[in-house]
Amino acid sequence: MKLHLALALAAVALSGCVSMSRSEAVAPLSADLAQGSRVSEIRLTRSDALTVTPGFDDIFKSRVQARLDACATGARPLRLEAELERLDKANPVVTAVVAGSNVLRGSARLVDVATGKVVADYKVGKTIVGGRFAVVVMGEAEEQLSDAFGEELCKQAFTPAAE
Repeated sequence: MKLHLALALAAVALSGCVSMSRSEAVAPLSADLAQGSRVSEIRLTRSDALTVTPGFDDIFKSRVQARLDACATGARPLRLEAELERLDKANPVVTAVVAGSNVLRGSARLVDVATGKVVADYKVGKTIVGGRFAVVVMGEAEEQLSDAFGEELCKQAFTPAAE
């Protein structure tokens, strides 16, 4: 763990940002649904403990939908039921001096719109560490983490497995 942190801080010093994934498939989407489906609706629930801007729900839905529109291009409609448990935003002063991190933890369930059946379940986790060169990007935490949620779901559910 200490080695991972040291490598992350070194990468931050050199590049400005480093991203770490803690996502996993609890019940993966079948290959035929991954190829033939699209996300037609997003429902978001979040912990009351999360501190977000008043427009966060709209930001999250539009940015996640944009990511999913690029990777889930089939005809069969699925509903994404996203639940956010943690969303931590980097302190800009600390980020400018040392480094900061934006953290997202949640889950994503994909539901077949026609049957109402849950067809996939994922844990979604993303940590983005940034330093002084990335203070502006890190300051847009809600947008950055919404994009990351969509990207993680694309990778987990809609990217074909390597043969």
